[in-house]
Amino acid sequence: MVRDDPERPDPGFAELYGSLPDAVDLEPWLTWCRRAAPPVLYLGVGAGRLAVPLARAGVQLVGVDAHPGMLAALERRTEGIQPVQALIEHLELGRSFDLVIAPSNVLDDRPRLRAAARHARHWVALELINPHWLAAGAGRGVRVQRLDRMEAEIEVDYAGGWTQQARTNLIWPEDVESFLEGAGLELQLMKAAEEAADLKSSPSFYVLACKELRSDQMPSTY
Repeated sequence: MVRDDPERPDPGFAELYGSLPDAVDLEPWLTWCRRAAPPVLYLGVGAGRLAVPLARAGVQLVGVDAHPGMLAALERRTEGIQPVQALIEHLELGRSFDLVIAPSNVLDDRPRLRAAARHARHWVALELINPHWLAAGAGRGVRVQRLDRMEAEIEVDYAGGWTQQARTNLIWPEDVESFLEGAGLELQLMKAAEEAADLKSSPSFYVLACKELRSDQMPSTY
């Protein structure tokens, strides 16, 4: 049993993620990254399951993670990603990025979302776990231990006998706009995973947000 706890990194958590195969489906991240000026800031870069394939596809990345074991695994795999060890909510890089991405539900609270917005010149793209999917019983290999309107505790099984425990804040799709507004962001796009029949049945969903700009300042490529 391993636990995702950024403030008290579990060595087994890095070992688990280092054992996972690389992502094959890079969307929507690859399209969004290619439309942004480099480099892209990747929050929660982990051991590189998604980041390394993105880098191989030509995306320049600065990767942030709080877990030293994750960054060590990432550095063993590639020299093409600039690693930064930090808690997202405390991040102060002193520079901004055209695009900030955050796959894997790492921006599930306001302090981390504000940190992402603080480092974004234009765009923040994130993935959030879907509370409707959890409330409906989730899927195979995912057990909901506790769920209320605000948060959930879950267990997730992986190949090799690994089980991850996680506590997540819940951002319901219908509340996304107000969640973004608290960080000075505006919703541009919200979509389900490609294989899902609709938003409510999707295990997670993607959000593309922009800094609060006039409409004539927003790049039409998005």
